[in-house]
Amino acid sequence: MTSINLIACLLIIGTSLISVLCDVPAPIIKSLKVNCDIKYKYATTLVSSRILNPANISQEVHFRVTLPQEAFVTRFVMVIKGEPYEAYIKEKEEAKKDYDAAVSAGQSAGHIFQTSSRFSKDFTVSVNVAAEEKADFNVTYEELLTRKNGTYKTEINIEPHQIVPNLSIVVNIEDVLPIKNVKVPQFKMSNEIDQSDGENTNAKKEEISPNKFRVEWNPSKKEQKELKPEGLNGQMIVEYDVDASNKTQQIMIDEDGYFIHILRNDLLPVLKKHVVFVLDVSGSMYGHKMEQMKQAMDKILSDLSEKDCFSIVLFSDAITAWKEDGADMGALNYYYGYRGEERKSFSAGEENVVTANKDNIKNAINFTKSLGTYGGTNINGGLRVGIDIAKIGQQKFKNDVHPVEPMIIFLTDGEPNTEESDPDKIIDNVGKRNTEKVTIFSLSFGFDADLNFLKKLSLANNGFSRRIYEGSDAALQLNNFYKEVASPVLSDVKFEYLPEKVESTTAETKNLFSGSEILVLGKVKPNSTVSGVLSAMTAEGRRMIQMPIDYLFLPPIEHKPNQTKIGYLEKMWAYKTIHHCSNQLIY
Repeated sequence: MTSINLIACLLIIGTSLISVLCDVPAPIIKSLKVNCDIKYKYATTLVSSRILNPANISQEVHFRVTLPQEAFVTRFVMVIKGEPYEAYIKEKEEAKKDYDAAVSAGQSAGHIFQTSSRFSKDFTVSVNVAAEEKADFNVTYEELLTRKNGTYKTEINIEPHQIVPNLSIVVNIEDVLPIKNVKVPQFKMSNEIDQSDGENTNAKKEEISPNKFRVEWNPSKKEQKELKPEGLNGQMIVEYDVDASNKTQQIMIDEDGYFIHILRNDLLPVLKKHVVFVLDVSGSMYGHKMEQMKQAMDKILSDLSEKDCFSIVLFSDAITAWKEDGADMGALNYYYGYRGEERKSFSAGEENVVTANKDNIKNAINFTKSLGTYGGTNINGGLRVGIDIAKIGQQKFKNDVHPVEPMIIFLTDGEPNTEESDPDKIIDNVGKRNTEKVTIFSLSFGFDADLNFLKKLSLANNGFSRRIYEGSDAALQLNNFYKEVASPVLSDVKFEYLPEKVESTTAETKNLFSGSEILVLGKVKPNSTVSGVLSAMTAEGRRMIQMPIDYLFLPPIEHKPNQTKIGYLEKMWAYKTIHHCSNQLIY
């Protein structure tokens, strides 16, 4: 199962009569319980709900759970009249056909499908429940939490849209390192980014031991009404970190030989960087999108360190790039072709690599504030010039004592339609030109851009892609993305394990940013240990980094006699392998 969007599930449950009447009382949620266990940053979440059909006729009941975007559903069980029914997998269209046939025949049937929403995906079950009967729903999903800006975060969606008599959320956190900075922000009522620092004071936080923490929230009916009279619809968020001040590297191994190698270091000096912004100023960016991009660029440019350099490339039908004195911007290039003139090609030079001093930042901000929108979308040309400028920067700084890390931040809201419109050819062109493998981060603004294309592009160039959702917080989304990549402490990280000792390692990112971590999961061969060499580019140049020799061996896995034994590290390895395979399918 490589993509849950491609599956559906059918449950056939007994027989009941169906009739269709108007003004049927809506189903009532009697209880909603969420239990999230986070062990070594791997989260397993069980959502359980009991729903009553109060009508004197059978009716279709919808059970919906919103999952984090990177989560996988691993189990679904429905209980009708005390009998449990576990879901099985069928092809999507076949399952829907069987479900419709079962309902038409008067049977109780459940049909599962999944859709996507902002930073998440919706898991929905439609089941026909007999008159005055209850149905219990239990869905389990799993995800590997990612450390961003010094924080692990789990987001639990609570969306009953009615007041629930019995509502509880429990989050248990366990790690081999001491747990710190546990925070439960106020219940989030919107998909948009909330800058509030307020805490959910009704959530109970309990430190069981330095390595175990428990968070519990049981909102009463009164509390639910105060938050939202028609019922909760939002997110409970739990944030935490671990104290790794003495563990910049960590290797854990379980009894089956699965291991995780963690590399993190928030204390290393940040690399100098050359940030090349490749920005879409085509006609489709007109209005709100352009204004939000300007707001974001104001903040991002202001956050650059004075030791950094930056470049601004603009593309629509034609291409241009800003330079220090702001003169000869080539703004008229946008109009060549509209007046019967031959469009001039843009040639980048060292003047387009600008030092991030106060005057240059001020001038660049004023320049971005003056931007307009023009014409079509020449992604191929924009990336070509962006790569050329990154190369010029590399040549300019090649003799510097302290290495300079180049990165391209590419933002577009549309599909290519000028110079080259075939996404695969653009990716091929970029690959041939990007001989130094400069990291390319791709940002898809809104839903008109081809996100799969941007994923392929970034995966092929050591980066990642991110969708920026249209909304009042779009500028904040852009700023938060930039914070993730603004502080590289290691680049071109290479894990080279001895092949006679280690097998089946997962692919990983090549850059380490302050506040993040790099994970490598794999399996050691019998009677072997994790051995090898780690090297990376640091602020002082390329360095060999010794792998730790003090491994942490996890205790044996507890499991019932009739259960398959699978440990957390094996689950993590499988999770990362599935994601890697999914990326390979995209690419």
